[in-house]
Amino acid sequence: MGSPFASKYTDTIPLPLDAPHTITIRKLTGKEVAEAQEAHASGLNSGQARFWSLRFRRILESGQPDADVLKALADPLTGFERFTMIRAGLLAWTYPESITPVPANAAAKTPAIDAVADLDDEAVDFIATEILRLTKPGLFLTLEAAEVERKNGSGGSIAG
Repeated sequence: MGSPFASKYTDTIPLPLDAPHTITIRKLTGKEVAEAQEAHASGLNSGQARFWSLRFRRILESGQPDADVLKALADPLTGFERFTMIRAGLLAWTYPESITPVPANAAAKTPAIDAVADLDDEAVDFIATEILRLTKPGLFLTLEAAEVERKNGSGGSIAG
């Protein structure tokens, strides 16, 4: 068993959307995982944020299954707010833009710059997915096992 401290787990990975750039990410703390789920559940009476992603998956499973529901159930990001995860887990990248928002400077006549908010949807999905993969690898193993089971015709449901 490894260290229980999230700060001990970092990884630098290539950004396939824009080679040769890389990102450096870290594992989220338990508090940050809860915050990402709470941010996703905001506006709903969700109870304890720590269990929101599991509860949301069960809500989806109990409805009429269609392609969109099945896709959401298979997505490990379901129940987690992507930008909350990126703000917490993205440590660095090889772009010249700062990952930390830069406030406007009236004296220098420079606008506020938030490079993370400027990311396109594919980059947001990729970065958030990689942070979640480092933080909760079991979600991905479960999905892979469910996919193998589905392909083998064994039935069963997708677990989260």
